[in-house]
Amino acid sequence: MAQDSSPPSPPSPPGSPPPPLFSRSADNNKDHILEQLRSCLKAGDAVLEVASGTGQHGLHFSENLPEVTWQCSDLDLESFALGTTLAQHERANLPAPLVLDIGAWPQLDRAYDAVYSANCIHIIPDALVQPYVEGAARSLSPGGLMLLYGPYKYGGDFTTPSNADFDVFLRNTYAGGGIKDFETIAGHAEAKGLTLVQDIAMPANNQFLIWRKEAA
Repeated sequence: MAQDSSPPSPPSPPGSPPPPLFSRSADNNKDHILEQLRSCLKAGDAVLEVASGTGQHGLHFSENLPEVTWQCSDLDLESFALGTTLAQHERANLPAPLVLDIGAWPQLDRAYDAVYSANCIHIIPDALVQPYVEGAARSLSPGGLMLLYGPYKYGGDFTTPSNADFDVFLRNTYAGGGIKDFETIAGHAEAKGLTLVQDIAMPANNQFLIWRKEAA
């Protein structure tokens, strides 16, 4: 993972809100992902984003998809200042973020047309992959989409040497982290009534995966 080499933000004037935290990877991939979202979402859809982090994707997508409701969430709204960042933007399609623990996925108040996450699956431990898929499936309306962005292994193999190096970084940085096998995720998805629609190659050796929940 490339280190963020951008210069630090100047200090905020007294009494003003702190500047939002910044993820270089989220900034790099936001427009590539937006292109895919435009093709699979429609006006009136509601999307649940899991592990929203700094909120950069939520801000970008809610601005560029104004007829789509974008519900951010994370395990902790304070670590990346997600709640503070989103509160500075008043948009009808960007509600306050939810607290969502993948390992204890709550029963949500509504069903969503899509459940999305970027660069989440390779950060979480292997033991949380099945709860993630089960929680996402449970949170989808019939016909809804599970959208995953990030790197994956196929048949146990990395798609590129750089992804193999990235996997070493992940395992040394995050407890239980590492690039996951596509077949493992696909097996959990199939067991919960999700059918793979597309596996799209993306820049920087990532994939955009789309599963659809069976209609009732």
